[in-house]
Amino acid sequence: MARARCLLILGLLLLTAASPARNHYYWFPAAPDGTPRAWAVLLPRAEGLGKLAPGNQYWDLAHWLNARGIDALVVDYANAASQVPDAKGKTGQKIAAIVRDALADAREQQRMDARCPGVAIGWSRGAEGALTLATAEEGSSQGFKGAVAYYPSVRSQERPWRQRLPVIALQGDADGIAPASSLQSLVTGRVPTQAEFEVRLYPGARHRFDVAHPVDNPTGKTPGDFDSTASADALAAIASFLDRHAISTAQCARG
Repeated sequence: MARARCLLILGLLLLTAASPARNHYYWFPAAPDGTPRAWAVLLPRAEGLGKLAPGNQYWDLAHWLNARGIDALVVDYANAASQVPDAKGKTGQKIAAIVRDALADAREQQRMDARCPGVAIGWSRGAEGALTLATAEEGSSQGFKGAVAYYPSVRSQERPWRQRLPVIALQGDADGIAPASSLQSLVTGRVPTQAEFEVRLYPGARHRFDVAHPVDNPTGKTPGDFDSTASADALAAIASFLDRHAISTAQCARG
């Protein structure tokens, strides 16, 4: 009886530790064995997640990371926001607070070990969160080693911008939603730093250049903004960035 009571209490403690927003955090492990691995947090554009299935850009990138031995967590920050009390302030700050909650929740489940390197990957509005994590001291303390920004919105970033982690931005020069000029202004006006900020600028590419299918219909007709050349180069650039900054399971601290 006493043992059963202890197990019940333990179960209740674990239940209360779960984030109320857990249902909005989608886990894509590289393998189901629970081994600590490098990890990534994916932050979608304002249109939201849509249907997470093959052909959806977030599903596809999560599995691309998995093939490199990296676990991935897709964070639906728009729907999680009302359930995360610290999600306040400007867009980047709100998203970063939700990422903190998502990481805490993952670590309650023995996932996304802080001793292993992590990367934040954001698209458009979601990139506000990734860039904010690249400036915050807590980004490093949470285990982030870099950030990837697809055609980022930069409106909520502090000026001058205080970059602490390496960043790569993937940007079309014909983007009328998140203009390349806004990104360049952020980069050139940042506080002097040794941290890398690489901008891959794609001639003629527009916003959502990596979206091969509508987010809500992964089998649907290819959108007009899709640029297969830019999209392929972006993946190669991300792979190089991950290798350059040792964001791999080989870098996990042991013991």
